[in-house]
Amino acid sequence: MIRKTQVDSLKKLKPTLSAKRKEVYNVITHLKPATNRNIAKHLGWDINRVTGRVTELVGLGMVTSDGTYKDKETNRTVTLWKVL
Repeated sequence: MIRKTQVDSLKKLKPTLSAKRKEVYNVITHLKPATNRNIAKHLGWDINRVTGRVTELVGLGMVTSDGTYKDKETNRTVTLWKVL
């Protein structure tokens, strides 16, 4: 479980995030919630560029899962992401 103090500290670090992480974070904030494919489409990136950044943001405690979603285009169950 992530403590409030950790979240507060990470929010202060946000300005020091890499440009790619910031872009992904901002798209998740905008789409609320978002799948990796939604993020990739929004940014015009390959999904492989997105998944690594999302994983890094999860590790930093800035993004978390908001459940799952059955993607109609791929017919797969995917994770929905939201910012903390």
